[in-house]
Amino acid sequence: MRHRFEPSRLLLGLAMIAVAVLYLLDAAGEVNIPFWLLLVVVPGALVLAGLTALATFLARRSVARRREQREPGGREGGGREGGGRERGGYGARGA
Repeated sequence: MRHRFEPSRLLLGLAMIAVAVLYLLDAAGEVNIPFWLLLVVVPGALVLAGLTALATFLARRSVARRREQREPGGREGGGREGGGRERGGYGARGA
């Protein structure tokens, strides 16, 4: 089964893995990292993932609108009853 690629989830996962590795290195005594730094990095990663999700959403919406404009108008029986695609839909799904 295929699913959508979500760059924000990838980015957030990598950031959380990095925080976990830094915390483990600090606990093992290999690196001395102030605890407050980890508390700043986690919300920063969440904000960065949110901005990435927003950019992904806007890019996908833009592509869907361009695809909708490129579709040939006036097709008969476009797979729906009533003939063709209805104008004014939201995104690629049309609802």
